[in-house]
Amino acid sequence: MSLTELSSIASIVSGAAVIVSIIYLALQIRQAAKNQRGTVHQMRAALSADVMLRIAESDLSQSFRAGLTGDPEISETQFWRYFYAASAIMRTAENAFSQYQDGLVTDAHFESAKASARVFFGSPGYRALWQATRLSREPGFRAFMDQLDAEVAATAPGDLFGTWKSLVGEAREERTRAH
Repeated sequence: MSLTELSSIASIVSGAAVIVSIIYLALQIRQAAKNQRGTVHQMRAALSADVMLRIAESDLSQSFRAGLTGDPEISETQFWRYFYAASAIMRTAENAFSQYQDGLVTDAHFESAKASARVFFGSPGYRALWQATRLSREPGFRAFMDQLDAEVAATAPGDLFGTWKSLVGEAREERTRAH
């Protein structure tokens, strides 16, 4: 085999190695992006769970309920407790929106965040708080939340609880019929 032939074979092998390296690098980048999205989703879920557990595990739950329902008897102290808790929930929605805009949150996860925001917009107190504080938010997020607000009709206070009780009753009836 001549030196020219060996040089040609070396060039082919070298070119193949470059192609394999590029494919490997692309796979690594793809996996890193998946890992990043997974981490972002996990952090969002942990943040949301933390806020909700803090509300549920303290006397904050009464203030939060009074704020959500727009209870006319809410005290100023209860309002401020509600304000800070609801503002934390709004920040989680803003965080999801921002991460979605940056391509860090999948369509499915963003749809979940939108569904959660819609549930809260069903409460007159949350809707009123949004209207009172919306100008303090980034314009793109404000437009997004305004659109969600427009899509959701305010529901009567306690509607989520009533729906839950009705569904529990139906599940019990189904279980009784099955036995």
